[in-house]
Amino acid sequence: MANRQKRIVILLKGHTADYDRSQAMRQSNLSPIYIPPSQIVMKNLGLLKAKLEAPHRYAGIIFPGPRSVQAVYEALGNNGAMPNCWRALHNYALGASTHSRAYMTLRKFPTLGDRVVSAHNLCDLIVETIGPKRDLPFLLPYGNEAGNTLRIRLVAQGFRVDSCEVYENQIHPNFTNDMKKVLKAKQLETIVFHSLASVRSASEFFSKYKVSVNDRKLIAVGAAAQKAMAEAKLPVSAVVNSYSVDQLIKAIKH
Repeated sequence: MANRQKRIVILLKGHTADYDRSQAMRQSNLSPIYIPPSQIVMKNLGLLKAKLEAPHRYAGIIFPGPRSVQAVYEALGNNGAMPNCWRALHNYALGASTHSRAYMTLRKFPTLGDRVVSAHNLCDLIVETIGPKRDLPFLLPYGNEAGNTLRIRLVAQGFRVDSCEVYENQIHPNFTNDMKKVLKAKQLETIVFHSLASVRSASEFFSKYKVSVNDRKLIAVGAAAQKAMAEAKLPVSAVVNSYSVDQLIKAIKH
């Protein structure tokens, strides 16, 4: 009976759920349901492989996120062996997780950028460390907003960028059915958006099935999700820090 009294919360994120976060929510009389809004599909890996085999044509490579590292790994035949000439070039990664992924996945591949927190910061670092030389382009395997922002900023600074779209977000094949189930069960009252993809997938669902969001509590996790919700004209009940489960629980309950 106790479980039925718990408040249902829909979290639009993958099933790689944080156990501690889920436990904290349950202890606060909340019942989290995770619905993955999207899936990553790799693309253009053959084209990327050809570019990786010609390091002499580039000033270096820029990894805007962990998935760009994964794309390079898969393009290399899942062995992570970057041609040696890349190591002597100007190589960058956006943030600590991307930097670590490149080091671990691509056989200790060296990059700068482990302390930056945004595409803007990384662009500033590149300007500071590479100097005035702009004759060769950077290779930029991308597929997300950060990669596109970075490309625009670098071009504005006079750099040449050879961007290669290597993955894309697609609506998860189970998303529509999962959302229909919770809607039918009247459990779609509190929804937590964790990413741009979650906003896109949910917006399409609301529009297609004429679901009103006026009486629902919609919570954004982080500024990027908040901005995407505003652009999609979804009402934002609260914005919480992605690292604070206490903030999330408080936002849900109030």
